[in-house]
Amino acid sequence: MDIPNHLSHKPVIKLENYADIDGIYDPKTTDAVGLSIGLAQWDNNELSAKVWRNTGTRWSRQSEELPLHRVIDLASMVCAAVYYADHDNLPEGIELDITLANNKEYLASLKSVIKENREYLDTPIQNLKKILEQL
Repeated sequence: MDIPNHLSHKPVIKLENYADIDGIYDPKTTDAVGLSIGLAQWDNNELSAKVWRNTGTRWSRQSEELPLHRVIDLASMVCAAVYYADHDNLPEGIELDITLANNKEYLASLKSVIKENREYLDTPIQNLKKILEQL
C-alpha cells in the first residue's frame, strides 16, 4: 500500500508494503502497512519515524510518529532485551542506563516471549547490524 504524501508527516524514506514483513502479524490482518522517515508533523525542520496504520478504509489516527533518536534508543533496548534473554544480564559498555524490572514474573515473560518470537527478531536485528557496520 502506498504511503500518503498529503498528510502532516512528509515521508522521505519509505518502507511500503510493510504488512508483508510485519513479524508475527498476518499480512491480511495487520494494520501496520508502512514505515517512513520524513519531515515531522510538528516541525518541518525535524525528522521523525512513523508507523503507518490503515484500518482498510482510512489512515488510522493511531499511527505513531517518533523522533529518530528515540527510535534508535528503542532499537538499542530491543537488542538489550534479546541479549538479556540469552545471557541473563544486560550488555555492558553502552551509554544507556537500561535497567531491569524487579518483578521476576515480568522478566520470565520477557525471556519467554523473546524466545518464542526469536525468528521474527533475528532478521531485523541482522539487517540493523549490517547497516550499522556500513556507517
